[in-house]
Amino acid sequence: MKQKLFTKSAFKIALECPRRLFYAYDSNLYANQELNDDFLKSLAEGGFQVGELAKIYCGVTSETDIKTLDYDQAVEETKLLFERENVTIAESAFRYGNLFVRADILEKRGNEITLIEVKAKSWNPQEDSFVDKKNKVRSAIRPYVYDVAFQKYVIVKALQELYPQQEFVVKARLMMADKSRIATLDGLNQLFRICRADNGRTFIDVDAQAWDMAGATPANDRVLRAFDVDELCDRIISGDVAEQGAPDWMEGMTFEPFVAKMSALYCDRVKASDFRLGSKCFSCPFYKTASDAPEKRDGYMECWKEKAHFSELDFTRPLLKDLSGQYIRKDKMVGSGKYFMEELTTDDIPRSTGKCPDGLDHLQRKWLQIAVATRNTSLQKGFGSFLNDGIYLDTDGLKDTMAEWKFPLHFIDFETSGVALPFYKGMKPYEQVAFQFSHHKVELTEGNGYSVSHANQYINTEKGFFPNFQFVRELKNALEGDEGTIFRYSNHENTILCKIHEQLGQSEEPDKTELMSFIEHITKGGEREMVDLADVVLKYYYHPLMKGSYSIKVVLPSVLNSSDFIKDKYSRPVYGSADMPSLNLKDKVWIQMDSDGITVKNPYKLLPPIASYIDVSEETIERMELDEGEAIANGGAALTAYAKLQFSDSVMTDALKQALLCYCELDTLAMVFIWEYFWHQTHS
Repeated sequence: MKQKLFTKSAFKIALECPRRLFYAYDSNLYANQELNDDFLKSLAEGGFQVGELAKIYCGVTSETDIKTLDYDQAVEETKLLFERENVTIAESAFRYGNLFVRADILEKRGNEITLIEVKAKSWNPQEDSFVDKKNKVRSAIRPYVYDVAFQKYVIVKALQELYPQQEFVVKARLMMADKSRIATLDGLNQLFRICRADNGRTFIDVDAQAWDMAGATPANDRVLRAFDVDELCDRIISGDVAEQGAPDWMEGMTFEPFVAKMSALYCDRVKASDFRLGSKCFSCPFYKTASDAPEKRDGYMECWKEKAHFSELDFTRPLLKDLSGQYIRKDKMVGSGKYFMEELTTDDIPRSTGKCPDGLDHLQRKWLQIAVATRNTSLQKGFGSFLNDGIYLDTDGLKDTMAEWKFPLHFIDFETSGVALPFYKGMKPYEQVAFQFSHHKVELTEGNGYSVSHANQYINTEKGFFPNFQFVRELKNALEGDEGTIFRYSNHENTILCKIHEQLGQSEEPDKTELMSFIEHITKGGEREMVDLADVVLKYYYHPLMKGSYSIKVVLPSVLNSSDFIKDKYSRPVYGSADMPSLNLKDKVWIQMDSDGITVKNPYKLLPPIASYIDVSEETIERMELDEGEAIANGGAALTAYAKLQFSDSVMTDALKQALLCYCELDTLAMVFIWEYFWHQTHS
């Protein structure tokens, strides 16, 4: 393998953890889960689009866009372009010793150089600031500014070495999506189509109109803006910021010594030995899963074996890493040598005083997880008769809460998209588009029985149509027939409706007053305020499979494994029948067992792949850039699918639509499953 150079990607990894440099050097040697994260993938694709728009804004041409991936060739092409008095280059390359950077955009005007780093991050100049009152670069923006500072450092050094007789002035800019600006173009996002090459690499197909449309946009109307960070970069390079020298940033070093040490570790392929374990280790992506090749190594395990002297058995014990919830000082605990849940005391996590009258509070939930995970019978006794075989279910609290709910019950879920480059004119970067909802309804029947139906759904597939107001109209039509209790899962639906309420207030929609009143009626503080089912789960239910997580994707399989009633009912093709109608599925069996014959498969893994909705040849499916078995089974995939809807032809649009409809339907059905479990346990 050709020796690698210390790039800005390596610098970013070094800022996170110097030990990760060794694991990242060879992708064939160590497992890296970050490469397989669907949501990160969708974010990265958004970054590609932002990068292409930035090139148009800055005037990069195909002639000055350096495409080669070879370090040496890229440096030589940059030198040739530098012979011009004035030039704007994309991916210009500079090397200084073992340091190497590619600048997203570099403008040369004589001896004045402007370095522009492009990020798909949002920034509001009216509200945000780069440095706090303590002279620290704010943590939310810190990695991005340090990235620019590293590039400036390398470019300045490289230019001094290449052109000793010339004096260049390098200024640094950070280009981001300006959230204070409004898109003046309709379909800006759709000008940059996300594609995949034969080798699997993602690229952007820029519409021929993009140069005329986006390029002609006045500077003050552009959704991307280059913010001046030059002085701040100089301060970072010189060490004149408060975070440098602290043990929790750059290993206690200042900028130049840190770069020198980290680049030597990386390029010489030396494992850092003087690293510290901490809570950041819990998010390390260099761990191995069952899907990784047997020969792949596990960097996460190597660190804990070396620093904490873990045995193989220790990794199977209940770890502090898996303890969920806020207000846990994990860094302090790890620093004091506490790695396992069983080692925690009330000095680490206080106890609540008595039983909370409104279900479990956040402290009780933590101790419940510890009690169940460690099988500590003494701790478990504190949860009384509600804890059986590791499953906690407060039937008394549930009965009281459920008695307040009014039939018919309505379960709703939204799918939304917020992207850096707005889909529609008049929107700000990352402003949410509500493109889909699903609605399940539960009605009481004779004999204290009930019926379940997938009652309504909405999805926008019309290209160039801003759907938010029609979305609310359809939702209103679905829910206004009665005053039954409405359920959401977590805060997303409430947040989205409140945002649309703001948009309606600024609109000229003829029915905006009626729509705004509807939103006020069902959101927080309204007479028919939606019930957060996640909050009900938090207070009254826990299962060992949840491992402290209350995501519906985790709670659903936990509930299914808890309930023999649901397992029996839905192991038969009742869903999508005349007795339990569905708008998308027919005679669906939701209960299937894993290979162990004991555990219920997660229903999200039973959703049909997108290609199953396309009645064409395998060759055509491949041409549509679909992976075999690719399905929409999480929010990141749904976000990406909606973006694809803006570009796709009729066949692909229909397939994506059907996959999205089934995914969103399962989200509300999952809520019904949870309700059914609670209902059966409290009424049988």
